Amino acid sequence: MAGIRQFELGEGLDASGVTTEILTCNCSMELVLDNKSKVFGLYIHSPVMAMSFGHLPFAISTGPELYAGSDTSTSFQLSVGTRNKPMYGAGRSMQDLLESGKGLPLVIHVSLRSRFRMVWKLINPKFEHQAQCFLVLSHAYDKKHRTQAYNSSCIVTS
Repeated sequence: MAGIRQFELGEGLDASGVTTEILTCNCSMELVLDNKSKVFGLYIHSPVMAMSFGHLPFAISTGPELYAGSDTSTSFQLSVGTRNKPMYGAGRSMQDLLESGKGLPLVIHVSLRSRFRMVWKLINPKFEHQAQCFLVLSHAYDKKHRTQAYNSSCIVTS
């Protein structure tokens, strides 16, 4: 994980005037690609990144197409976020978990599709990878350094 730049949960009104919890957040991650091929570059279709609370996704983004040259390690920055999103019942649960001291559990899903382009597209191996990063966000926010404390771990599957 690269960082959580903003995570604000406050009370507000949705478009129809109903009082609810409103979420604004921004999270970024550094994706490191190791291309072990000595000859061929690796093309990554637009990666999809989603942030969720339990089974409730609240932010989804699609990144640009990426390219990792042959026999290199390349890093890319991916981001996901939302602004003024009404959370309704989940917002109160999120606020309670933050204030409890146990932390707010969040999940970030990253979906990648990649391919090598070989021999004028005659041989075109394709791959799909999924990553899940589990975050536990603490209540403490450092206004001076604009940071939010969290613990994270990620699992990658093919």
